[in-house]
Amino acid sequence: MNNISQLNTKEFITRINNGDVLAFEVLFRLYRPKLLYIASQYITIKEDAEEIIQNVFMKVWSKKDIKTNLNGYLFSMTKNACLDYLRSKKQQLHLDNNLSQLEASINYAALSDDSASLLIEKELNEAILNAIDLLPPKCKDVFIKSRIEGLKHKDISSEMNISTNTIENHISKAIKQLKITLREFLSIL
Repeated sequence: MNNISQLNTKEFITRINNGDVLAFEVLFRLYRPKLLYIASQYITIKEDAEEIIQNVFMKVWSKKDIKTNLNGYLFSMTKNACLDYLRSKKQQLHLDNNLSQLEASINYAALSDDSASLLIEKELNEAILNAIDLLPPKCKDVFIKSRIEGLKHKDISSEMNISTNTIENHISKAIKQLKITLREFLSIL
């Protein structure tokens, strides 16, 4: 299985947990923008948010203990890393009462509230689902079967009676369109 795009989610997680550099690079490219968006909602300094996400990926690489819910695992790690950062800023607030640290304290309270965190995650998921709905029908079907259901290209090819090259073209087109549609979420890069 040299082609990473033909892996289902379980195989993908297994390869990451086994230290596959290519699989980890794909994970990084797929999830970095989402996680950075989430972190930037709570962390006011862009460089700090980027460092937090970098540390999250370093922990993923060193621990290699992803279970089955990849989204939940990465979101929880990001949330906890943001909480740790904001907790340290809150402690500094007593020493130096500037606006940035006050904002960090407010963001800490918001992030500690699970319902607020779930609201942001829900907003991002809804935006992604809406963007997928805007894809042309066949392109949408191929993308869902590949990226959401985790089917291999040969399985999709058999099921939809189209070539694997056509599948790759649909997926490439879908990713380009999703980048355009979700550009407001990716603008913090």
